[in-house]
Amino acid sequence: MAHDTWSSCSYYAHFVVVVVVVVVLVVLRRTVRQRHRRITLLPDNFSLHISPTSSADTAEYTCLFNDRHSPEAIADLLVQDVPDPPGRPLVVSFTSRSVDLSWAHSQDARNAPVTNFIIETRVGENGDWNQVPPIYTKSQLASYQVTDLLPFTVYSFRIIAVNELGHSVPSKESYYFVTLREAPTGKPVTTIAHNTSATSVYISWKPPPPDTILGEFLGYRITYRTRDRHPDDVKEIYIRDSTVESHEIHNLETYTQYLVSIQVFNPEGLGPPTTVLVMTDEGVPTKPRNLSVLEITSTTIRISWLEPEKRNGVIHGYRVYYVYQNQTLLHLPILKNDAAQNSVFYYTLTNLKPYTDYRIIVTAFTLKYDGEPSEVSLRTDVGGPSPPKVVNLTCHSLDTLFFSWRIPRVYHASIDFYIVNYRNLEYDEAHEIRISANASIVETSMVIPNLTTNSAYEVKVRGATVSTVNPKKVVLGTYCEPIKITLRANCEQYQPPPLRHNPYVDQELVILAGIVIGCFSLLLIILAIVLWRKCFHATYDADDQRPSERTDQKPVQSNGWKTSCDSNGIVQTSIPSEEYINGQQQAMIDRFHR
Repeated sequence: MAHDTWSSCSYYAHFVVVVVVVVVLVVLRRTVRQRHRRITLLPDNFSLHISPTSSADTAEYTCLFNDRHSPEAIADLLVQDVPDPPGRPLVVSFTSRSVDLSWAHSQDARNAPVTNFIIETRVGENGDWNQVPPIYTKSQLASYQVTDLLPFTVYSFRIIAVNELGHSVPSKESYYFVTLREAPTGKPVTTIAHNTSATSVYISWKPPPPDTILGEFLGYRITYRTRDRHPDDVKEIYIRDSTVESHEIHNLETYTQYLVSIQVFNPEGLGPPTTVLVMTDEGVPTKPRNLSVLEITSTTIRISWLEPEKRNGVIHGYRVYYVYQNQTLLHLPILKNDAAQNSVFYYTLTNLKPYTDYRIIVTAFTLKYDGEPSEVSLRTDVGGPSPPKVVNLTCHSLDTLFFSWRIPRVYHASIDFYIVNYRNLEYDEAHEIRISANASIVETSMVIPNLTTNSAYEVKVRGATVSTVNPKKVVLGTYCEPIKITLRANCEQYQPPPLRHNPYVDQELVILAGIVIGCFSLLLIILAIVLWRKCFHATYDADDQRPSERTDQKPVQSNGWKTSCDSNGIVQTSIPSEEYINGQQQAMIDRFHR
C-alpha cells in the first residue's frame, strides 16, 4: 500500500516538471522570435536593422562574409535609456521638522549616468503624491535631508532617478513614519466670558485647528489672577479632556477684575494663551470702619465713620438706623456716597428722646445689597426738667417773700438744682438764687430776702439737672409761669393763707380718679349679675322640670357650700361652674326634645 502511494506521488512530480519545462521553452521561443523580429538583416543594402532598440542591444557588432575569419569593420552600438528606479528610500533619522533619507542607486543606469534625483512626498497614509511639490536634488548623492515638515505628521517618500534621457519610474515608497511633537501653536477662541455671582465667573471657548496642536491633544490649562497683581501670582486649573469647552471658576474675590488665560497642551508643552478680562459681580460691602460718636445731646447724636475696607461694588450711599424700645427705624435722609469730607462721613441724628438708650447701626449699600453693619450703643443726654408747679407765693415780712413749689412733673435721672429768678418790676435786672435739690423731695419752699417794701415783684422758678455726658454741664429746665406780687407793710395780713404741704390736684390725678371710679362701678355691675344668676336662675331651671321630677327633688348641698336662699320650698344653692354649665346644656337638650 505504501509502495503504491509513493509511485503515485512520483508520477505527479514528473508530470509537473515536464509542464514547467514546456512553458519555459515556449517563452524562450517567443522571446527569440520577438528578438528576431526586432533585429532584421536587410538584403537590399546588406544592413542590420534593430527596432525598437533597448539598452540590452548595446554591443560590438561585426559582419563576416565570404568565409572570412576577421571582420573588415566592427560596429560599436551604444543604446541609452532612462535609468532603472532607485532602491526604496530609508529613514535614517528625523525631527519634528526634518528627515534624513538614504537609498540605493539604480541597478542599471542604461548607459547614461544619473545626474540627480527627484523626491516625492506624501502626507498621511492616503495622501496624494502631488499634494506637496517634488524636491529636486542637485547631485548624484543617494541621500538627502528633507526639511519644512510639519510636526506630529505621517509622511512617506519615493525617489525618481534622472539622467539626460529622462526620469525613471518611481521607487518603492518608504515606510510610514511620524515626525516628532512640538508645543502647540494654536490658540483657543473665547466665545463667552461673564460673571455668575460675586465669587465666580463662567468661560466657554472653541479649540484651535487640529493641525496646530502638533501632538496628542491632552486638554486645556486655565490660569487666572487679579488684574492688579504680579503676573507670577497666578492660580491654574488643568482640564485633562480635550472635548471640554467651558468651565466655571469659583472662590474668587468679590467685585474684582480677573485676567483669565486659556491654553491647549500636549506632551511637549503648552500653546500660546488666549486672555480675557472678566469681573466678578457686586457683593455685600463690609462694615464701615471707625464708627465713632462725636457729640451727644438730649435730642441729637452726631457720628462719623470711614468707608468699608472692602466695598465689593459701587457704594451708592449709607443708611443710618436707630433702635430703641425694640423698634428699628431708618433715619432720614440717606447719606450719599459723595458726602464725605476728607474721606470721613458725618451724620447727625435728630428728634431723639432725652435720656434714652439707642443702638445706632450704619450700613453701606450698593444697587444690589446692603452691607454689613457697624454698631454703637449709647444713651442720649438728660433734657431740661418741665416747669415746676408753684404752690405758694406770699409776703413773709416787710422785705421778704415766702415761695413754695412742687417738683417738675417731667425730669430725667434727677433734679439737681432749682433756680429761682425774681426781679423788681421797676427794673430790668433780675436776680437768681440757686439751691440744691433732691428728686425725693416733692415740695420745696424758701424765703426770698432783701426785697424793697412797696414794690411789685415777678417771681419764677425752674429745675436743672447735671449732664450725664459732661458732668461740668448743667441742663436747664423751663421756667414756670411768672407770678407777680406787691410787697408792702403788713401785706401778710391781707394775703390768703399759705398753702400747706397738701398735694395739689392736677390733670393726672383727675384722670386717675376717673379710672378708679369706673373700675369700681364695673365691678359692682359684675357682682350684681353673678348674684342674680345664683338666686334666680336655679328657679328657672326648676320650673322647666316635670312635676314628678320636682316632687322628688332634694336639697342640694355641694362641696360644703351653704344655701343662699329658699323659694317655694326648693332650696337654692351655689354649685361649681362646671356643674352649672353641664346642667345648662342638659336643660337646653330637654327643652329641644319637648
